[in-house]
Amino acid sequence: MTKSILKKIVAIILALLAVLSAVVGCIYLPKRSSEIGDDIISDMRILTIINATTGDGLIETYIALAKEEARLQAEAEKMGMSKRRTFIAEAEAATRAKYEGVDTDNSSINPDDLAEPVKFYAEKLKAYIDEEARATEEYRKAHYDEAEAKAQAEREKKIAEGKDVPETLTVVVDMSGFEPTEKMIELRLSADEAYKQMGEAFKKSYPLIDDAALEAFEESIEKIVYVAGDDFSSLYDRYVEAGSASAIQDKTSAFLIRYADDFIYIAIALVIVMLTILFSEFLIGKMGIPRVIIGLFFIALCFTSLFYDLPLDTYFSNTLVRMGMNSIMVLAMVPGIQCGISLNLGLPIGLVAGLFGGLVTIQLGIPGIFGFIAAIAVGGVIAAICGWLYGHLLNRLKGEEMGVTTYVGFSIVSLMCIVWLVLPFNSLKLRWPMGSGMRNTIGLDKTNFEHILDDFLSFEIGGFTVPTGLLLFMAFMCFVVWLFGRTKTGIAMQAVGNNPRFAEATGISVNKMRIIGTVLSTVLGAIGILVYSQSYGFMQLYTAPRQMGFIAASAILIGGASTSRCKVSHVLIGTFLFQGILTLGMPVANVIVPGSTFSETLRILISNGIILYALTKSGGASRG
Repeated sequence: MTKSILKKIVAIILALLAVLSAVVGCIYLPKRSSEIGDDIISDMRILTIINATTGDGLIETYIALAKEEARLQAEAEKMGMSKRRTFIAEAEAATRAKYEGVDTDNSSINPDDLAEPVKFYAEKLKAYIDEEARATEEYRKAHYDEAEAKAQAEREKKIAEGKDVPETLTVVVDMSGFEPTEKMIELRLSADEAYKQMGEAFKKSYPLIDDAALEAFEESIEKIVYVAGDDFSSLYDRYVEAGSASAIQDKTSAFLIRYADDFIYIAIALVIVMLTILFSEFLIGKMGIPRVIIGLFFIALCFTSLFYDLPLDTYFSNTLVRMGMNSIMVLAMVPGIQCGISLNLGLPIGLVAGLFGGLVTIQLGIPGIFGFIAAIAVGGVIAAICGWLYGHLLNRLKGEEMGVTTYVGFSIVSLMCIVWLVLPFNSLKLRWPMGSGMRNTIGLDKTNFEHILDDFLSFEIGGFTVPTGLLLFMAFMCFVVWLFGRTKTGIAMQAVGNNPRFAEATGISVNKMRIIGTVLSTVLGAIGILVYSQSYGFMQLYTAPRQMGFIAASAILIGGASTSRCKVSHVLIGTFLFQGILTLGMPVANVIVPGSTFSETLRILISNGIILYALTKSGGASRG
């Protein structure tokens, strides 16, 4: 049997399984909101309530109530400690004796007698809890700016006093002033009345329980019946965990209804695997084995998140932010590759220039967008000068660019570790409170350019936050680089990168184009670190920029670039995939293997492994 026939057979089997899985999911998913789904949840809910409020647990509740009543009476009569302990112990013993030998079996309870009262209570409780969640969120939003300003002021005070501050600003809205709305009060009274009606039905079915016990159980029953945000899946899982699966008559149907959405996810995953197998040669030829593996791994993480009911929309929102904050540094690789210096692992030259520009604006106290623009201007000028010198160095060492850029990147970071210690800045936000030198981490705030792009025109769609300003700036910079590639200089630069000997034969100055590309790459690095810092909320000095060149290089290679050819599209695809894997990897790993460092391990393996793969594909040929 040939490989081609075997692939087709496997693809057919996967297709049939996908169709079967999709059919099962589509049939059973609508039943969650149907009468069948309601009956399943209702039966499990009633059994969970019965198990939680009857049997020996009920007797222990009566004992606890008797002890509390005795304690209050002892306090009212001002008994001494010894007499108080004896009084409470006697109350406990009397209660135990009262119920000794009493049959606490709940098998006589008919769940059908409780079905309507419990259902009515669940509806009323859900209405109240949802209204409470809406009202509290509205209050929180209304007072968030005030709480943020207070937290920011406290943070700035600590910075001014030379104290260490956490990397993220924690904003806690004081809810002590929150008052229940009229609608909340009305719904709470309705829920309480529904609980009393359910209690009366319960007492008829189980005479051993009384009003005092029902009052003691109210909070726990409330949590059983409904918690904010509950749906079929969360209720089903909670009741199964409580041991109420025996209430389900048709366990197979209940299982299929619970996991109907997962069957649909499995169907989509099987289709992706089927297409990957069918077009494996094409995909590997176009993308290479590592990129195919990374792409499939990212898709697998997405499906795993859905399977474990993780908030995928939140993770995609975080991925979008991380993509925007890292994309300009990845974009800095484009001019370097196009001009022929290959992967610019000397990117830290531009990064430290950008950081220096940011420090200057903080020192001068330039606020907001003006501070951000000033930081780009100062950092850009320094980066251009350093890039010009760096370009001349690379022109003298053609064919050895990868080794040289790595060495230069590490060297500039080590050199700046000394420079950061001797810079004459005197702002308390920048310097250590004692001794000399700059802090390791410089906290940004609203007085400079923290989140200046992230917050611009940002909006939410459900749980998905769109950082409009950050994405617009990313798109603008990508457009500028793309547009430059269409100019006469840009085309000449790419010609030098593709074939330097041919370009030289046509009259193009190879050295000049390489310097232009190196300068552009370095300037983009300076802009990129400022975009990264404003989004992150901090500027990190000393050794922090050392690995960023490798991360940017691996991201663009994942996107489909090589050490000799690349496009802007490779930047966007690669950054999204790389950051998406890092964002999804940690929560998925924590669910599967709690407490693991899987995400950081992935970053190291991917960033270094993909660069190694790219170098083996380039063959180490000289570009001189």
